[in-house]
Amino acid sequence: MDKILSLLTLWIVRFVFVKEGTNVVITRFGKYVKTLTPGMQSFVSLWGLLGNVYTFKITDPMTSNVISTNEVDIKEIVYDYPKERVISKDNVQFEVNAIIYFNVFDPYKALFKVTDYTSSLRKLVQSILRAEIGNHVLEETYSNRALISESLTQEADKATDEWGIRVVRLEIKEFELGAFAEQLLHQKQQDIEKRQQILHAEGLREAKIKEAEGQREYEITIADGKKVAAAAEAEAIIIKAKADADAKKMEFDAESYGYEVIAKVIQAHPDIAYYLKLHAGNTISKNLSEGKATKIFLPNSSEHLINSFSSISEALDAGKSTLKKDA
Repeated sequence: MDKILSLLTLWIVRFVFVKEGTNVVITRFGKYVKTLTPGMQSFVSLWGLLGNVYTFKITDPMTSNVISTNEVDIKEIVYDYPKERVISKDNVQFEVNAIIYFNVFDPYKALFKVTDYTSSLRKLVQSILRAEIGNHVLEETYSNRALISESLTQEADKATDEWGIRVVRLEIKEFELGAFAEQLLHQKQQDIEKRQQILHAEGLREAKIKEAEGQREYEITIADGKKVAAAAEAEAIIIKAKADADAKKMEFDAESYGYEVIAKVIQAHPDIAYYLKLHAGNTISKNLSEGKATKIFLPNSSEHLINSFSSISEALDAGKSTLKKDA
């Protein structure tokens, strides 16, 4: 009885060992049922009536051989496609080969949304590659390979999302230029170098102009500084001269005031004028008789002169008092 049950179980249930990095798809009457992941898996078969392992065909892009298999490789796959002839925007023909890194993330879509996903992927890469290079001239394609590869990757990944395929990277691997293309590229590179030399020369010229302008501004600043300093010095001289003039005027006013005081003293005391005349005459006569100079030295300030007049006035008053007593 146990043997009969075991045989019935084996006939009804089928066991499948799924290898690591692969998936197996189960169908029933040609319709998708489920996906088996790595490990020992089982499904209801009933002698193949209720479930079968799905077998499909893919094309090897390197050999173009068609392969029948029941395992979907979900690891990252690398295809190095053969060279393809393309035409650039400036109508230059050359050959490039592309390399693609991708993986299947949804076996159901890869098997049932597209026929032979490896062959379809290659045709898609050919189409995207030709369209992208057709948007650039040869010089841009050759010098901006990284940017073009990034654009190719984005376009391919977007297009294959419905196929359950994720494009990790799609890039241009090699260029094979013909004689005309090589000559044209060489000419363009010479033009680039020439433009770079012109830009370098213009840069040096601009630098010289900036340097000259800077020197000129520096000299103008120095000249302005000297001008300001000269103006300040002239103003200082004017201020000093004005101060000296004010001092002279004050001194002159003081002397004039002294003379006015003397005049008032003499006017108030007429005897002082008489005494001064008498004294001056006697002094001059004495000096002349002795052969001396005839200069008369008066005190150097009005204060001293006033004091002298006061002394003279007191002496005259004393003399007059003495004369009155004698009389």
